[in-house]
Amino acid sequence: MTVIELYSVLHRYGVDVLLLALGVTLLTSLLKKTVMKAVSRKVFVFLPFGFGILIYALYSLFARGGLCFTADAAVSLLKGGLETGCAATLYYVFYEQFLRGKFVMDPLLPLLECVPEERRQEASEAIRGISAEGTDALQGIREQLAHFADPPLSEEELSATALLLKEFISTTA
Repeated sequence: MTVIELYSVLHRYGVDVLLLALGVTLLTSLLKKTVMKAVSRKVFVFLPFGFGILIYALYSLFARGGLCFTADAAVSLLKGGLETGCAATLYYVFYEQFLRGKFVMDPLLPLLECVPEERRQEASEAIRGISAEGTDALQGIREQLAHFADPPLSEEELSATALLLKEFISTTA
C-alpha cells in the first residue's frame, strides 16, 4: 500500500472517526506495552475494533445527548465503531510500515523476538560481542539466548535461533 492509497483510505473517514481512532490506537498500544504483555498477539488484531465500537458509542452518547435504540441508529453506531477500529488499525499499520522501521538501527533486534523488548538491545550487544567463527561462537550465542529468552526456548528452538543468528552475523560482518 502506497502512501497515497493510505491517504485516500483515511480521507474517506470523518474527522471525528479519525480523532477517536487515534485515541483507540494509543489506548491499544498502551495496553499492549503494560497490562496485556502476556496476552496473545492475536487479541490485538481484534482489540481496536472492540475499543472502536465502545468509544464510538460513548462519543455518540455525549455528542448526541443520548443513544437512540432504533435499528437505523444501531446500524449507524456499529458502522461508526467499525470505521473507528479500521482507522485505528490503519494508523498502527502506517506507524509500523513507515515510521517504526526507520528508527531500528540494529538489524539483530527483529530476530530477537524471543527476548523481551526492553532487553533486546542488551541481548543484541552481548551476541554481537561473540566472535562469529567456529563452534565456540555457536555455543556462546546459545548461552546468551538461553540467558535472555523469556519464556525459555526449547532445545530445538534454541539451536535453530542460535544458528540463524550466527549465520546472520557472519554474513553482515
